[in-house]
Amino acid sequence: MSQKESQTNNKTSEDSMFKEIHHLGIVVRDIEKRVKFFTEKLGIPFKITTMEHSGSLHGEPMNYKAKIAFAKIGSLTLELLQTVEGNTIFEEFLNKHGEGIHHISVLSNEPLDVEIEKWRKRGIKTLQIDRLAPGEGTLYMDVPGCIVEVLCFKRIK
Repeated sequence: MSQKESQTNNKTSEDSMFKEIHHLGIVVRDIEKRVKFFTEKLGIPFKITTMEHSGSLHGEPMNYKAKIAFAKIGSLTLELLQTVEGNTIFEEFLNKHGEGIHHISVLSNEPLDVEIEKWRKRGIKTLQIDRLAPGEGTLYMDVPGCIVEVLCFKRIK
């Protein structure tokens, strides 16, 4: 591959659904145990918080509570997730595959409902929607080979 071809392949096209990678999400059974491992064995400190969300799972209304922890490693942010209450795609993944990388998270410049429609028009299935403030929230999309989380938040733009 020539240098010119390599440079062309490294550019994001205008209609790309991936504008910027935000973080990598890892589903765990016991977040305190995993945070202890990452901190003590790998020297990566995480901060744990608890969140409550409502939205939909496979098109059905749902509410859940989860513990999350974030850590920054250079330009990469890692997120650990543990479902505490309710049904989520995190719990489905954990039951089917065990602990591991669950999603790649990307930032959106659009309000939540606009982003939902963009993915729907491309024929990509929505697994879970978390609705937060008006026009804000997260989508988890079924992309071949991985799950993509789309973050629609005004404050992170």
